[in-house]
Amino acid sequence: MALSRTILRNIRDSHARQLAHFELPNERMPPGKIPPDSYLTLEDTIDWIKANPGALQAAKDAQCTSQSPSSPNWNTVFFTLVESAGVSFRKEDEIFEAIIAARKGDFDSAISHIEKSQETINEVAKALDCTFVQLCGKVLPPDLKPGTSNAREIITDLDWVTMAPDPPEIAWGALVHSGFFKGLFGKFKTAKYEVAFDVMLDQLTKAYDDHGDKPILHFTGHSLGGAYCTLTYGEFLRRQDEPRIAKFHFGDMYSLAAPRVCTPPFFQKVSELTPSGGRRYLFRIVNQDDPVPTIPPPEKDQLQQYPYVHVGGAWELLESEGPRKMQDEPPPVDPQPIPDIILNAPHHQINEYYANWQNAPHA
Repeated sequence: MALSRTILRNIRDSHARQLAHFELPNERMPPGKIPPDSYLTLEDTIDWIKANPGALQAAKDAQCTSQSPSSPNWNTVFFTLVESAGVSFRKEDEIFEAIIAARKGDFDSAISHIEKSQETINEVAKALDCTFVQLCGKVLPPDLKPGTSNAREIITDLDWVTMAPDPPEIAWGALVHSGFFKGLFGKFKTAKYEVAFDVMLDQLTKAYDDHGDKPILHFTGHSLGGAYCTLTYGEFLRRQDEPRIAKFHFGDMYSLAAPRVCTPPFFQKVSELTPSGGRRYLFRIVNQDDPVPTIPPPEKDQLQQYPYVHVGGAWELLESEGPRKMQDEPPPVDPQPIPDIILNAPHHQINEYYANWQNAPHA
């Protein structure tokens, strides 16, 4: 069931009004430039969809869920790869113009630029027979440059300092990567559009209430998107008994190429709330030799100072054979040496994940 035009308009209007409280990026993307995965094209993504109709349909039939926490649904992994690829095609120059218009109070123009920013994403959504709806504005860490998309930039641009969450109950009080926390829970200047997570939740509620079928929600993202989906999934689990969250029928999380986000007890609490038989499972998909999931911190001698630990459900995609179950943390895997990070950076790209996913069992 498609969302009504009224709801779509309301969501885009709220998105535009949120952008009015964004600072303009220091660096502007050139006109028409899309900062996706460095070697990913729209044509490639459409070709993946055309080449895998069985996997696509099987993922839809399962509503992107898995039967148990012991193994991912590899058809769903494909679906989430394509979702993440599609979202990467947002036109940042149009978002820049949307911010300018919104800050001037010209929300109709801001909405127009938001819609233009999503034109390429909509082509992927159409090929999936889905509808793309962006619920809120950018949630990039404040220390990350617009358009950052590769492993080397992620490691060098981000500040890996931890911070205590505010309010303290977020992430069960675990120390959180400061950039990711501020991107998702940082405050804006006005009360109505104060916290990005709250804006997202308000918009998701509108969309969910308007969708008569009440589908199962799944959580996914690649790279920094994987970090945000991990934090978001943790917050949904932590608050699952609250009426505001309990109304959602939500299932699994599939993060792709995600860096670590929290210190203990975050990973323990997430594990406790995703038990076998609970119908809510999480999977952390890692490509062979991808350096980003080995951080933070970026150097081995910083592991004690920054005791980040991944959530469980780790699986590795391999180049020459099917995927294998990885040992879940703790202890954390050592970060790759800087020369290896530079050498292995291409393994972080979505197209490399897709290449190795083809070795996984799928429809």
